[in-house]
Amino acid sequence: MTEGPVSHSIRKDPVTLPTASGVLSRLAAERATQAGIDVAPLLKKSGLPPDLLTNHDARVSVRGQIDFVGLVAEIIEDDLLGFHLARDTDLREAGPIYHLMASSETLGDAFEYASRYSSVVNEGIELNRSAGAFTIEFHYIGIKRHLDRHQIEFWMTCALRLSRLFTGRELIPLHVSFLHHRAGDTSEMGRYFGCRMEFGGVKDQISFDIQEARLPLVLADPFLNRFLVNYYEKVIAGRYAKQQSMRTRVENAIVPRLPHGTMNIGNIADDLNMSARTLSRRLAQEGVTFSTILEELRSDLASRYLQNNNLSISQIAWLLGYSEVSSFVHAFQRWTGNSPTYARRQINDALAPEEF
Repeated sequence: MTEGPVSHSIRKDPVTLPTASGVLSRLAAERATQAGIDVAPLLKKSGLPPDLLTNHDARVSVRGQIDFVGLVAEIIEDDLLGFHLARDTDLREAGPIYHLMASSETLGDAFEYASRYSSVVNEGIELNRSAGAFTIEFHYIGIKRHLDRHQIEFWMTCALRLSRLFTGRELIPLHVSFLHHRAGDTSEMGRYFGCRMEFGGVKDQISFDIQEARLPLVLADPFLNRFLVNYYEKVIAGRYAKQQSMRTRVENAIVPRLPHGTMNIGNIADDLNMSARTLSRRLAQEGVTFSTILEELRSDLASRYLQNNNLSISQIAWLLGYSEVSSFVHAFQRWTGNSPTYARRQINDALAPEEF
């Protein structure tokens, strides 16, 4: 087998291609342009429209947006790009949804509207408020959650910043949790959020004190709010529900269970509110099996984790749900023909600057 750096082809989901308004893509493109980067090749590589910066009505694929923002982050060497864009930009760039939330009576109302109409801004992310608590959860729809990092950090930071802007108070969340893992320095984010931040959690969520849901908003405007609610109701009524592939749902259910080694088909079926037999049948209809999904997901994540030199091989094995490092090494050799150590060395060599 030919040896070389680990690479992965992009598997587009054939069942659904969720789109977004492209706000984050445009902000990232503007940041790259300011840094003197020609974004045209990056847009083409990500499958985004070449007129992204001039056509503000064009929607983009959520997968393309995730890829594009990741490319920009790498080129300008900003590992916290999503966080920085949310912290620094004028959030009115989000469009009417900003004014709908701002004109609400209370902070809780603002996030109720965000939950109902979030798909207008991004079909790949669904917001939900937990019953009996002021916790906002972010769920990925039709998009493989493990591919993303910057986009979710952008929206989570937006949620906090909007809360502060709308109430005129320096609110501090009780807890913030991200599904993805981070081994680098996140102290800058920690200072901004002002609370304990959990990476590698079981959910993407931000929690506030329940009393803060009742805080009045400084820009509350019932007339504007009523107008915008009617506008969004018409937009929602004109949309059709997109079918999310079962494969994507399974992958997104597996990811938080991997480090705990509880990603068997029975548990995943329970998470998706169906029997293991029904899950197997639904996957068979898409021409795939649970074991194949798990194997390919582990392979994809392994390659991503190996690019992070702060993660040891044993840590990567744990993150992928292997109780023994040797089991991970054998699996990786089966996938690529190389050892994880060799693959990491090849990745580092490929990223090292050339000497003249």
